[in-house]
Amino acid sequence: MTRLQRQQPSENVNALAELGLFSAGIMHEIKNALQGIANALFLLGGEQSLSPRVRQEVEIARRELSRALDVSAQTLALAREENPVAMSIVEVLEEVLSRYSAKTAYKHFTIDRQYEFSGSIQGLPGAIRQVFSNIVLNALESGPLENGKLVIHTFARRSSNNGKTPGVQIDFADNGPGIPDQYKKKVFQPLFSTKKGKGSGLGLWVARRLVLKQHGQISLVSRSEGLNSGTCFSVFLPLTQN
Repeated sequence: MTRLQRQQPSENVNALAELGLFSAGIMHEIKNALQGIANALFLLGGEQSLSPRVRQEVEIARRELSRALDVSAQTLALAREENPVAMSIVEVLEEVLSRYSAKTAYKHFTIDRQYEFSGSIQGLPGAIRQVFSNIVLNALESGPLENGKLVIHTFARRSSNNGKTPGVQIDFADNGPGIPDQYKKKVFQPLFSTKKGKGSGLGLWVARRLVLKQHGQISLVSRSEGLNSGTCFSVFLPLTQN
């Protein structure tokens, strides 16, 4: 083995660390720019001369900008997180659901909470929050305009890998159109999206990587035909990080 080959792993790690810091710096600047736009939209929304149509468009822009700010804040939080801490799964879920309360109300979406497990685990709150956000947002965007439903079920179980690791499973079951069979194996791949040009194709790929970082598992079951169509994403997280 040459000297260059021996040094390559550490050099790759350093390069990844530098890339992470560089990305965090860019996201910080983007967040500052978005905040300036948000302030301008706030002032614009206060203008009495706006027509109802323009006022509606401004409000839509403010909501979408708020979502972008949430994503940038989550990304910066991920860059800072290093060590797992005690966190409540239910509290993280409720925080995520509160962020999308306006979209939930607009689409007349029902959230059915079935929290059998309400305890704490050791994990990275920012990472888990982003995982849940991606799944909830997918359900909201793919669900019907009326009578959409998302059932969130938390319960204790052991890892399906070895049957020994205690943890919590969080199921997100919606009544959307489901995922066709030919796409099921692709949903966790980067740049793959079924949203017809609206999605980046990175959300579920990132979610899977974050779950694996927590030593967890993520899977899905989906049906796209018949009256009982829908998708269920299952996330397993261990109680402690080894």
